[in-house]
Amino acid sequence: MRRLVRPSHAAVILAGLCTSLVAAADPSQSRNFERSQFHGKAEFGLGVLGLPTAAVCTNREQFACKRGDGSPMLELWQLFRPNPMFAAGAGITIGLFPITDAAKLEPEGISRDHKRGYLTAEAIARLYWLHGPVWESWVAATGGLVVVSDTYVTNNNATDRAYIGPHGVTIRSEGYTMGIAAGVAKALSDNWSLGASLRYALWSLPVTPARDTLGDEASLVGRNGTLIIGISVGYRLKL
Repeated sequence: MRRLVRPSHAAVILAGLCTSLVAAADPSQSRNFERSQFHGKAEFGLGVLGLPTAAVCTNREQFACKRGDGSPMLELWQLFRPNPMFAAGAGITIGLFPITDAAKLEPEGISRDHKRGYLTAEAIARLYWLHGPVWESWVAATGGLVVVSDTYVTNNNATDRAYIGPHGVTIRSEGYTMGIAAGVAKALSDNWSLGASLRYALWSLPVTPARDTLGDEASLVGRNGTLIIGISVGYRLKL
């Protein structure tokens, strides 16, 4: 004996099928579902690191300091996001080619080069005040370590004589950094996103500059305000 399907039952089944099809066809629904789960995210960024008020010196007794510095930078962040509103993680920022070159000591007959680099390793905590299916925006607090490296290299003279030992010396100034940040990102797919960020941090370095045997000094001392503007590509993976 055949069992008849009542019209009311058929309507319920049809409504359920339509809802499933709409959810499958709408990518925002899948993004909402994925974002509500615990997931990790890696962000790779490019941008500019600026120190607008920094006093850059190589020997404070003999030369005047130059004001301000800037550098292209790379940054990499690893984040863990347990819910749509909060994420925490850590990352590094590398200043590649600082543009300010202060005067340096050059004994008679010896040519020398000076290179400087910036590195920070920081923890970050983000609060997402906007977390829609396509756009999201956040504010954050950061803190960690900063290292400023000054490398003084002695060039070979015209006779190209060999030197015993390294051609230069590196002075590293280590301190800590604390800052605030804000950013926005747009989802390109379920996993990929494109974002932009603005970060301000205060670097606290030793007040007394470190020196080498020739009298070269660490180029930055004390407190220095930094401004970082960047764009990033992110990849999200559900854990």
